[in-house]
Amino acid sequence: MSRPIKGDTRVIQVKQKKANGVIYVYERKVKYNPETRSNDILSSKLVGKITPESNNAIIPTKFRAKPQTEKEEKRIPVRFHMGMLSILDWIGASSGIEADLKKVMPDSTCGSLAERIAAIAKFWVATGGNTLPNMYAWQVKHGIDKDCMISEDIYRAVFEILGTHDGFIQEYFKSRAARLDTGDSVAYDSTTISTYSDSLTQARYGFNKDKDGLPTIKVLTLYSLNTEQPFAYWSQPGNLPDSICVENALKQLDYLNVTKPTVVTDNGFCSQENIIHYIQNHIKFVTRATRSDGKWVKDSIDQNLSLLDDINNVIDFDNDITGTCITIKPTLSYTAKYSCSSHKKGDKIKLTPRLYLGIFRSRSRAYEAERNFTRELYQLKALIEEGNEDRLSETALNKASTYLSWSKTRNGGIKVVFRKEAVDEALKYKGIFCLCSNKINDAAELLKLGRKREHIEDMFELLKQKTDGKKTRVQDTDRLKGRQFVQFIALSYYDFLYKKIKDMKATLGKPNGDSRHDLKDNLDREKDLLKWLKNSSLNEVLQWFDAVDLIQLTGKRHKNIKLITETTIRDRLFLERLGYSGQMKIN
Repeated sequence: MSRPIKGDTRVIQVKQKKANGVIYVYERKVKYNPETRSNDILSSKLVGKITPESNNAIIPTKFRAKPQTEKEEKRIPVRFHMGMLSILDWIGASSGIEADLKKVMPDSTCGSLAERIAAIAKFWVATGGNTLPNMYAWQVKHGIDKDCMISEDIYRAVFEILGTHDGFIQEYFKSRAARLDTGDSVAYDSTTISTYSDSLTQARYGFNKDKDGLPTIKVLTLYSLNTEQPFAYWSQPGNLPDSICVENALKQLDYLNVTKPTVVTDNGFCSQENIIHYIQNHIKFVTRATRSDGKWVKDSIDQNLSLLDDINNVIDFDNDITGTCITIKPTLSYTAKYSCSSHKKGDKIKLTPRLYLGIFRSRSRAYEAERNFTRELYQLKALIEEGNEDRLSETALNKASTYLSWSKTRNGGIKVVFRKEAVDEALKYKGIFCLCSNKINDAAELLKLGRKREHIEDMFELLKQKTDGKKTRVQDTDRLKGRQFVQFIALSYYDFLYKKIKDMKATLGKPNGDSRHDLKDNLDREKDLLKWLKNSSLNEVLQWFDAVDLIQLTGKRHKNIKLITETTIRDRLFLERLGYSGQMKIN
């Protein structure tokens, strides 16, 4: 007979070994759940670690000061960093991020869900992607009220709630989409997140942007190109190719009430099926295309290469690039999903839509690509001449066979010559790229939209590096969904600041016709600020203002004395041009 289930709360010790050999020891309160036949974790506390040098002895974690009592707080001077956090609070208010969170997120067992989400997102932005176990010390240093502090149990609960209530997340996306301009251009792109976990159902082996050999989860994000803000995302298994995701993107845009957008994508989403989806749904699109995306693309490039040598086709805002836009009517086909008066289900249907193909060549890219290509061929030539043909990889050997020809000489050596026609054929396409659209028929306008989309790649790098998003960090799919949403909020903070600084840099140091502004001293200060911004990352700018402190003292005549660190002229100019108003701005 089996033992009866007590269902009482127990404390157990759990050891987790990391890749570096360090074993972390946790104390967990657990309670058996007969429905799931497993223990529910009520709380978890890191008590120490075992290193290879400690001989299995547990090294206690760092001492953390206990929160002060109200009497102690009144007597003891308090000093904390407030500059960076003030800017982040301003970003949350000015961008509408926090207002949209409060609009759709309810209160929960862990307090105001909107405030908790914003607090975790700000921590990631402020620390450049530090891990959440370090959040407690950061909150103490930045004067967070003890009643508002985020503990390990709280951020776990936040992730759990968000992961099991997808409606909250979708309503937030709808609120952000409502802020888009009418007819806004929408960029759509993806990245992959690697994981060591074997318990996440979405983790699959497929294309991996980090090339670390791990299974991945794919995150697809929708961006407004006018505001340069992300407004929605979703995740899916890592083995699904980008090219089949456009149909879901169009459905999500419909749910979010985004009307008449121009969808801008990279060449990973360019396919015959996707172009047909756009046309059938009356969606304007711009997508990057390559010669391998269809014979009609390759033929169009070949027929118009000479136009790229014409000085009249140099792009006015970038003299490094020549471009032309041609009208084409390729023959596309698809299989009918339903029967109707004109065809039956399963029939092959042909379309000949009017498309516009922008063909561009970058002189600098062509020169760099040609130099690298030539250097690689000469390295292959040298290896073959030395008799090391058997050491070449399959890819290298295929390239050598395409562009080189070799034979043995009478004296036993190896003679290698270049296949001139093949080399010339490859070189003529260096530096060339294409943008295809069903709406825009101007080369310069196509290039502008393509350039705006390239900003997304930088934002994905920020998502991974600055929001602790390079690895999943959780072992549960629902918690992962909640964690990804908070990372998305942190990315929105970054993007808002990025756009503000980008707009600021475009005007700094330039006369605007205002006699007071155009004084030499003012322009020199702006040029000094511009130089600093060009040499500083977003995170470095925030860290610079983290030196602004607030000191609270108690005097005989004044019960509450507040001293704020002074700011430099350049700092005040930055805050003014940013649009920030608050305690740091001193008139």
